[in-house]
Amino acid sequence: MTLRPKNNPSVPITGLLAGQAVVITGAGSGIGQATAYVCASEGASLMLGDIDTDAVADTASVIVESGGQAAHVSGDVALSATHKSLAEICRSEFGGLSGWVNNAAWSGGGLLADLAEADWERVQAVTLGSVFHGCQAAIGEMKQTGGGAIVNISSGAGLGAEPGLSAYGAAKAGIISLTRNAAVENARQGIRVNCVSPGPIDTPGLSGWIDEFPGRRPGFEAQIPQGRLGRPDEIAHTIVFLLSSRASYINGANLVADGGIHARLASPRAFSG
Repeated sequence: MTLRPKNNPSVPITGLLAGQAVVITGAGSGIGQATAYVCASEGASLMLGDIDTDAVADTASVIVESGGQAAHVSGDVALSATHKSLAEICRSEFGGLSGWVNNAAWSGGGLLADLAEADWERVQAVTLGSVFHGCQAAIGEMKQTGGGAIVNISSGAGLGAEPGLSAYGAAKAGIISLTRNAAVENARQGIRVNCVSPGPIDTPGLSGWIDEFPGRRPGFEAQIPQGRLGRPDEIAHTIVFLLSSRASYINGANLVADGGIHARLASPRAFSG
């Protein structure tokens, strides 16, 4: 099978996830969509979730039309019922599940001093709460089938600060801690739980934010050691590695994929461009 989604290079199947069934939240766009395409190309059957019904249906359609297997549902990831549905449908469609990617998030908010309580609570419910519910649903299923792998998506915002991202950063930092606890608690059941913290990735959501940045995109990219934004498929391949047996002794890790941003010494720099 070769996937040829719109604006995405074709990815030949290599079978890294052959025979596995994987749940992915936030699969209608960005990193979640790219992860769905790469997982399918690696042989996985996909149970896809997103609050945008049309977007997640389009992702599933690309996979099925390319010869893969995918089912989808829409729902609010802040609710435990959404995750229970994902697990139940995955079991009924594909006979169980062996992988789960908690990718959905919401980054609304503003400066801490001005942040509305409702915005704080919604960010925590969608961004951190969804990972809690997803891990519970996945662990419950995986304990019945002999194990599996969970990958939670944090962010560079969970490792450092940026004005306007206090709620989002707090939620993403919480994901890293939750990942470590889930890994330690469930390792003896054959369940691995890891985390990926992407840096700035070229998605529509980030592009809008960069337009407000001094120097816009050229100025922003000048601060990245690799000199560019990351691509969604680069994060997707990182996620697939952690889902696969090639990462069989990696557990409780936070894998930072940010083009070298956090490796660089913080110091004043002039923007170029």
